[in-house]
Amino acid sequence: MPAAIITGAAAGNGLAIARRLRSANHFVVALDRSPIPREAADIALTGDVLDAALMASAYDQASAAAEGAVYLVNNAGITRPGLPQQDEAWESTIDVNLTAPFRWAREFSARVQTGEIREGGIIFIGSLATQLGFPENPAYQASKSGVLGLTRAFAFDLGSKGIRVNCVSPGYIATAMTERSYNDPAMNAARRRHMLLGRWGQPEDVSNAVAFLCTPESSYITGINLPVDGGWSVCGLT
Repeated sequence: MPAAIITGAAAGNGLAIARRLRSANHFVVALDRSPIPREAADIALTGDVLDAALMASAYDQASAAAEGAVYLVNNAGITRPGLPQQDEAWESTIDVNLTAPFRWAREFSARVQTGEIREGGIIFIGSLATQLGFPENPAYQASKSGVLGLTRAFAFDLGSKGIRVNCVSPGYIATAMTERSYNDPAMNAARRRHMLLGRWGQPEDVSNAVAFLCTPESSYITGINLPVDGGWSVCGLT
């Protein structure tokens, strides 16, 4: 049985990913600052994604259950828009969205080098801001652009070990983070005009893409950014 470690798994995309991977017979170790629904994880850890002791515990428990096959899904993220963006908003966004994923991937890599992890992979969660411009939120833009750099860096470093590293970049998904624009008829319609499929995404759309990257069917895919955005990133003029 492979194990999957998922950060930010209490709600939204993270919760959908945890449920999807558990239904696919992964041993799920889920982490969040908020309580995680019991049915979504085999082990639920409550705490900060930057807590080194909590990270070590997650890896120890996943490795013990997985017999060497571990996937890491770096899902935890925040957004704190505003212009001018203050130092505190910049630092907290970069800490959660970029520094934490780097540290979790670094620990994954270290355990690959020791032989504790022999199969599996890393999935970073990006956004539209991973490749496109994003307004009034330079910290979010920088952090989500940065995860694609981390994807490529760790894909290079771990490829020789057979470990695949990819990025999944959701578009506008109906979650708490997008609730304001989803519930505003004008904003909802404006965003929908950029979606070639004509609908907002659901967390399950993201979890299905992540689940695919955690299967043998994706065994020759590494170092990529996979948009899950209903066609937003190729829409052009509307």
